[in-house]
Amino acid sequence: MRKLLTAVLLAAGLALAAGASADAKEKQAIVGTQVETKATVESIDQDTRHVLLRNEDGSLQTIVVGPEVRNLAQVKAGDRVLFRFRLGVVAQLAPTDGSGPEVAQADVTGKAPQGQLPAGLVGQALRVRVTFNSYDHKTKKVSYTLPGGASESLVLHTKTMQDFAAGLKAGDKVNVTFLRSVAVAVMPAA
Repeated sequence: MRKLLTAVLLAAGLALAAGASADAKEKQAIVGTQVETKATVESIDQDTRHVLLRNEDGSLQTIVVGPEVRNLAQVKAGDRVLFRFRLGVVAQLAPTDGSGPEVAQADVTGKAPQGQLPAGLVGQALRVRVTFNSYDHKTKKVSYTLPGGASESLVLHTKTMQDFAAGLKAGDKVNVTFLRSVAVAVMPAA
Protein backbone atom coordinates (compact mmCIF):
# COMPACT_ATOMS: atom_id res chain seq x y z
CA MET A 1 0.00 0.00 0.00
CA ARG A 2 2.85 2.42 0.77
CA LYS A 3 4.11 2.12 -2.82
CA LEU A 4 0.61 2.71 -4.19
CA LEU A 5 0.10 5.78 -1.99
CA THR A 6 3.48 7.30 -2.82
CA ALA A 7 3.10 6.66 -6.55
CA VAL A 8 -0.38 8.17 -6.74
CA LEU A 9 0.49 11.32 -4.78
CA LEU A 10 3.71 11.77 -6.71
CA ALA A 11 1.80 11.45 -9.98
CA ALA A 12 -0.76 14.03 -8.85
CA GLY A 13 1.92 16.44 -7.70
CA LEU A 14 3.91 16.04 -10.90
CA ALA A 15 0.81 16.47 -13.05
CA LEU A 16 0.07 19.78 -11.35
CA ALA A 17 3.69 20.92 -11.56
CA ALA A 18 3.98 20.08 -15.28
CA GLY A 19 5.57 22.82 -17.30
CA ALA A 20 7.82 24.10 -14.50
CA SER A 21 11.29 25.12 -15.60
CA ALA A 22 14.44 23.54 -14.19
CA ASP A 23 15.12 26.72 -12.19
CA ALA A 24 11.64 26.62 -10.66
CA LYS A 25 12.04 22.96 -9.67
CA GLU A 26 15.15 23.82 -7.65
CA LYS A 27 13.33 26.54 -5.71
CA GLN A 28 10.72 24.68 -3.69
CA ALA A 29 9.60 23.73 -0.20
CA ILE A 30 7.71 20.61 0.83
CA VAL A 31 6.06 19.95 4.18
CA GLY A 32 3.65 17.25 5.24
CA THR A 33 2.28 15.08 7.96
CA GLN A 34 0.93 11.57 8.23
CA VAL A 35 -1.38 9.98 10.79
CA GLU A 36 -1.77 6.24 10.98
CA THR A 37 -4.25 4.17 12.93
CA LYS A 38 -4.92 0.45 13.02
CA ALA A 39 -7.91 -1.70 13.89
CA THR A 40 -8.61 -5.42 14.10
CA VAL A 41 -11.52 -7.09 12.33
CA GLU A 42 -13.73 -8.63 15.03
CA SER A 43 -16.42 -9.94 12.70
CA ILE A 44 -17.69 -9.48 9.17
CA ASP A 45 -21.09 -10.07 7.60
CA GLN A 46 -20.41 -10.69 3.92
CA ASP A 47 -24.11 -10.37 2.97
CA THR A 48 -24.72 -6.94 4.56
CA ARG A 49 -21.06 -5.87 4.20
CA HIS A 50 -20.96 -4.77 7.87
CA VAL A 51 -17.48 -5.00 9.41
CA LEU A 52 -17.02 -4.75 13.18
CA LEU A 53 -13.62 -3.24 14.03
CA ARG A 54 -11.80 -3.03 17.36
CA ASN A 55 -9.78 0.20 17.44
CA GLU A 56 -6.39 0.51 19.13
CA ASP A 57 -8.06 2.01 22.23
CA GLY A 58 -10.32 -1.06 22.54
CA SER A 59 -13.50 0.63 21.34
CA LEU A 60 -15.71 -1.07 18.78
CA GLN A 61 -16.91 0.48 15.55
CA THR A 62 -19.08 -0.90 12.76
CA ILE A 63 -18.45 0.26 9.22
CA VAL A 64 -20.46 -0.56 6.12
CA VAL A 65 -18.24 -1.36 3.17
CA GLY A 66 -19.65 -0.29 -0.18
CA PRO A 67 -19.76 -2.41 -3.33
CA GLU A 68 -16.79 -0.49 -4.78
CA VAL A 69 -14.54 -2.39 -2.34
CA ARG A 70 -13.66 -5.57 -4.11
CA ASN A 71 -12.17 -8.69 -2.54
CA LEU A 72 -14.19 -8.29 0.69
CA ALA A 73 -14.74 -12.06 0.78
CA GLN A 74 -11.02 -12.42 1.56
CA VAL A 75 -11.29 -10.48 4.84
CA LYS A 76 -11.52 -12.61 8.00
CA ALA A 77 -11.84 -12.00 11.73
CA GLY A 78 -8.41 -11.22 13.16
CA ASP A 79 -7.18 -9.38 10.06
CA ARG A 80 -5.66 -5.95 10.69
CA VAL A 81 -6.85 -2.79 8.93
CA LEU A 82 -4.45 0.11 8.47
CA PHE A 83 -5.76 3.63 7.86
CA ARG A 84 -3.23 6.24 6.71
CA PHE A 85 -4.10 9.93 6.36
CA ARG A 86 -1.61 12.27 4.66
CA LEU A 87 -1.59 16.04 4.24
CA GLY A 88 1.09 17.99 2.43
CA VAL A 89 1.93 21.33 0.90
CA VAL A 90 4.40 21.97 -1.91
CA ALA A 91 5.41 25.55 -2.72
CA GLN A 92 7.56 26.21 -5.78
CA LEU A 93 8.37 29.07 -8.07
CA ALA A 94 5.99 29.09 -11.02
CA PRO A 95 7.30 29.02 -14.57
CA THR A 96 8.48 32.49 -15.56
CA ASP A 97 6.58 32.30 -18.86
CA GLY A 98 3.26 32.12 -16.97
CA SER A 99 2.31 28.84 -18.62
CA GLY A 100 -0.27 26.58 -17.09
CA PRO A 101 -3.54 27.43 -15.39
CA GLU A 102 -3.64 29.58 -12.24
CA VAL A 103 -5.74 26.90 -10.50
CA ALA A 104 -5.60 23.16 -11.19
CA GLN A 105 -6.97 20.10 -9.46
CA ALA A 106 -6.27 16.39 -9.76
CA ASP A 107 -8.25 13.62 -8.08
CA VAL A 108 -6.63 10.21 -7.73
CA THR A 109 -7.89 6.79 -6.71
CA GLY A 110 -6.44 3.35 -6.58
CA LYS A 111 -7.43 -0.09 -5.36
CA ALA A 112 -5.96 -3.53 -4.97
CA PRO A 113 -6.01 -5.86 -7.96
CA GLN A 114 -8.71 -8.52 -8.14
CA GLY A 115 -7.90 -11.46 -5.86
CA GLN A 116 -5.78 -9.59 -3.31
CA LEU A 117 -6.79 -8.35 0.11
CA PRO A 118 -8.74 -5.07 -0.07
CA ALA A 119 -6.71 -1.86 -0.25
CA GLY A 120 -7.54 1.52 -1.63
CA LEU A 121 -6.57 5.14 -1.87
CA VAL A 122 -8.44 8.37 -2.43
CA GLY A 123 -6.44 11.56 -2.86
CA GLN A 124 -6.64 15.07 -4.15
CA ALA A 125 -4.13 17.69 -5.19
CA LEU A 126 -5.10 21.34 -5.60
CA ARG A 127 -2.64 23.87 -7.01
CA VAL A 128 -3.12 27.63 -6.80
CA ARG A 129 -0.72 30.16 -8.33
CA VAL A 130 -0.28 33.14 -6.00
CA THR A 131 1.74 36.34 -6.27
CA PHE A 132 4.19 36.77 -3.42
CA ASN A 133 3.99 40.21 -1.77
CA SER A 134 6.19 40.09 1.33
CA TYR A 135 7.57 38.05 4.20
CA ASP A 136 8.17 39.39 7.74
CA HIS A 137 11.10 37.51 9.33
CA LYS A 138 10.11 38.64 12.82
CA THR A 139 6.44 37.59 12.77
CA LYS A 140 6.96 34.76 10.21
CA LYS A 141 3.97 36.16 8.28
CA VAL A 142 3.79 35.86 4.50
CA SER A 143 1.54 38.09 2.39
CA TYR A 144 0.31 37.04 -1.06
CA THR A 145 -2.35 37.76 -3.67
CA LEU A 146 -4.71 35.06 -4.96
CA PRO A 147 -5.56 34.70 -8.68
CA GLY A 148 -8.84 36.58 -8.19
CA GLY A 149 -7.02 39.62 -6.75
CA ALA A 150 -7.75 39.13 -3.03
CA SER A 151 -4.76 39.68 -0.74
CA GLU A 152 -4.20 37.37 2.21
CA SER A 153 -1.54 36.60 4.77
CA LEU A 154 -0.70 33.76 7.11
CA VAL A 155 1.94 32.75 9.62
CA LEU A 156 4.40 30.10 8.39
CA HIS A 157 5.00 27.53 11.13
CA THR A 158 7.77 25.41 9.59
CA LYS A 159 11.37 26.38 9.00
CA THR A 160 11.16 24.85 5.52
CA MET A 161 8.40 27.24 4.45
CA GLN A 162 9.97 30.19 6.30
CA ASP A 163 13.27 29.66 4.47
CA PHE A 164 11.43 29.37 1.15
CA ALA A 165 9.51 32.63 1.73
CA ALA A 166 12.67 34.42 2.86
CA GLY A 167 14.23 33.70 -0.55
CA LEU A 168 11.38 35.22 -2.55
CA LYS A 169 11.02 38.75 -3.86
CA ALA A 170 7.86 40.82 -4.30
CA GLY A 171 6.06 39.88 -7.51
CA ASP A 172 7.34 36.29 -7.67
CA LYS A 173 4.71 33.83 -8.83
CA VAL A 174 4.47 30.76 -6.60
CA ASN A 175 2.56 27.54 -7.23
CA VAL A 176 1.19 26.23 -3.94
CA THR A 177 -0.08 22.65 -4.10
CA PHE A 178 -2.15 21.12 -1.32
CA LEU A 179 -2.14 17.31 -1.19
CA ARG A 180 -4.42 15.10 0.90
CA SER A 181 -5.10 11.40 0.85
CA VAL A 182 -6.66 8.55 2.75
CA ALA A 183 -5.38 5.01 2.25
CA VAL A 184 -6.80 1.80 3.69
CA ALA A 185 -5.22 -1.65 3.58
CA VAL A 186 -6.12 -5.02 5.08
CA MET A 187 -3.32 -7.26 6.33
CA PRO A 188 -3.86 -10.91 7.22
CA ALA A 189 -3.91 -11.95 10.86
CA ALA A 190 -0.52 -13.00 12.17
